[in-house]
Parts: sequence; C-alpha cells; structure tokens
Amino acid sequence: MVATEASSGPRVASPGARREPRFDGLRGLMAFGVVVFHVAYEAGVSNHINDKGAGIWGFITEGLEVCLPPFFVLSGLLLYRSFARSILAGTPRPSAGRFLWGRVLRIIPGYWVLTAVALLIFNFFSIGSVWDVLKPVLLLHFLFTVDPANWLIGMEPTWTVPAEAFFYVSLPILAVVVNRYARRAADTRTRMLRMLVPLAAIALIGHAWIAFAYLPATSAYVWYFNFWPFGYIGFFAAGMALATVSAYAEVSGTTPGLYRFVKKHPNLLWLGALVVFVVNVPKPLGEPGAGTWGAFGQELIMHTLLFAFAVLIVTPLTVPGARSRLIDATLTTPPVRYLGKISYGIYLWHVPFIHLWFKNASIFGVHPGTSQSFRGDVGFWPLLAYVMVGTVIVATASHYLIERPVQRLRGRRERAAREPGAALAPAEG
Repeated sequence: MVATEASSGPRVASPGARREPRFDGLRGLMAFGVVVFHVAYEAGVSNHINDKGAGIWGFITEGLEVCLPPFFVLSGLLLYRSFARSILAGTPRPSAGRFLWGRVLRIIPGYWVLTAVALLIFNFFSIGSVWDVLKPVLLLHFLFTVDPANWLIGMEPTWTVPAEAFFYVSLPILAVVVNRYARRAADTRTRMLRMLVPLAAIALIGHAWIAFAYLPATSAYVWYFNFWPFGYIGFFAAGMALATVSAYAEVSGTTPGLYRFVKKHPNLLWLGALVVFVVNVPKPLGEPGAGTWGAFGQELIMHTLLFAFAVLIVTPLTVPGARSRLIDATLTTPPVRYLGKISYGIYLWHVPFIHLWFKNASIFGVHPGTSQSFRGDVGFWPLLAYVMVGTVIVATASHYLIERPVQRLRGRRERAAREPGAALAPAEG
C-alpha cells in the first residue's frame, strides 16, 4: 500500500519525479473503500461467513474487498519500472542497497509509531515477554501467531506491511533472475516478452499458495496461511508486468498493442472492473474459509476476480494519452487526491479508531477482545464518520511529521551521495 514513486505523466518515471495525480486519486479511493469495508463489518452491515448483513448493502460493502489488491499492483508497477528499464536498455541496474534503504524509510517509521501505540494503549496487559514486543517491531507478528484470536488489537490490517516488505526484499533478486533469462533475446521486443514469462510463473505460484491455504484439510489454519506474503505476490507480479510494458514503450519508442487499445477504450477497462466487482459479490459456492470444497472453489474464483479487478482498474492509468473524463473526474478531485497522499496513514490508523469507539483497549482498564465480539453493536454512519475524521487527522499528522520529513532526509542523503567525492556515497551500497 505504500509505493509512492510516480511520474509527471502516466509513464511512471523514476523516484523523485512529481506525483501523478491519478495514481494518488486511485490510492485515495481504494483507501476509503478499505475503511468502509472494515466499518461495515463492525457495524454488522456487510456479510460475513454465515452472518448475513443488511440486504444488498451487505453484498456491496463486502465486495469492497477488491479495494486492497490495487495497492499491491501499484507497488509492483512503480517500484519495478526502473529495474525493467535497465534490463531492456542494457544499462546498470539500480542499486539494491539504495532501493531497500529507501523502502525501509518509507514504511517503517510510521509503522513503528503505530506499533508503539498499539502495544502501550491497546495490548499492554497482553505483553508477557520481550518477544511479544519484538514480533511486531520485526514484522513477524503474523508469521508467529497462528490463532487470529491472539492478533495484536489495533494492528489487524498490518499483515500487508510484511507482505510489502517481502516484495521489497525479493524485487532486486527477481530483477537478476529476469535479466538472466531475458538477456539472451536478440531484440528488445523479444526481451520484453521473455521478461513476462517469470512474472506469469510468479502469479501462478501466488494462486497455488491461496489454493493450499483454503484446502479443506488446512481450514483450521486458513487465517494463518492466508496472511503469509506468498499468496499476494501475483498482484505484485501483475504490476511488474505493467512496468515491463511501460519500460518497453519508452526504451523502444514503439506503442504496444495494449496501449493502442487502451487509448481508444480507457473506460472499457473500468467497465470491466465494475463487472468483476458485481460478479464477485454473490459468492454462490460458499463463503471463503468455511472449510468445504465449495468454499475452496469460491476462494480461487474470488482470488482470480480480485486479480482481474486490480489489473483492469490500474492499467488505464499507465498508458500515455489514455485520457477519460470519467477517470479524471473520479480520481483527480482534490479531496480524493489528498486521501491518496495520506493513504498509508489511513490504512495504518483506521482500525485503532474502531477499537477506541468501543473502548476496547488496555488504556480503558480492560483486556481487549477481538472485533467480532462487537459486530453489530453500532450504527454504520456514526462509526464511519468517527473513524474517518479521527483517521484523517492522525494520518495527516503522520504524513507531515513522520513520513515526509524522513523522505526529505533520504532525498538530502541521496543528493549528497551523488556529489563528486561525497563521503556518504559508499554507505549506499
């Protein structure tokens, strides 16, 4: 959810270029959808397993689960493009050390602040050892917690932070693998096509992991395995594929057939995303996680639909000249763009505000329980207003007091490293 590099246009330029408004708008729209998804669950509005919600509104709000995968696709797109361009152009790859350090500075400071707040305010009575503190600090809290009842209160959505971190660590390695496979090609187009083969294999691996997690035989541990990073690498791979096509268009100076189609019909892809959303809503084979073969098949269908939705909604934003009044009106309004700018903070902080509403925290002198125990005890609109106002305030503070200052320090350090004879340059390796 946290990739931020964007371009002065849809080509997605290197880090340091100004932000692309439509990418920010998509982040903002999807972040709001994630908040609504969680609030609707807590208010008892959305469907959940065999607990049906409020009619059609229950189906629609449950369907907002599609709002998370686009963040993974954006990460793959924005972070891999400089690597893809170097492979296609035959130029030196970006520094892996500098890339990883930049990613650490992007996600860890804000996450650590949330971790400190969650441990001290929500989970203080549950701290029994130093390991209980180190697990979330080291991003290991989901890998070492099998029972969802023992998840850290206020940090439930942060399973995506280790997933992103896993991708960050893997990306330079994947770039080396892709380069070794693709460099045998004699021309740029064939090299681009060869670059897509390993990415397709990664997507299949992600799908296979989801299949394993939702087998009836592993149903007792489904909410453990489901949150491992492997099931979501396919979404990152989709973004990497879009980055590969984008880099090919830039390096070769040609317009791929995909780009020609999207330029003519940008709204058609969004219409396809809407159709995918509608198809995903009913879940006729059974609710995922129920431990039946029907639920297993439903999860595989749902995972495929989430993949399709993310690709369809992101692709038009990557094509130069693919302009649409509908897309621009949806994504480029100032409020939506602002939500996109602070979207990382929105994602981190909205669930703590849900728990604060119910006084479900150690600070109130109680041992906090899981969110399921409060489901249906509050109205949707009051809770949504409370969560959005509180979250936007805290996410704004996080952006301007933590995330942005750290990024400025990073920028100064990198500029100093690029100066001749700079003393900091060796430290970037």
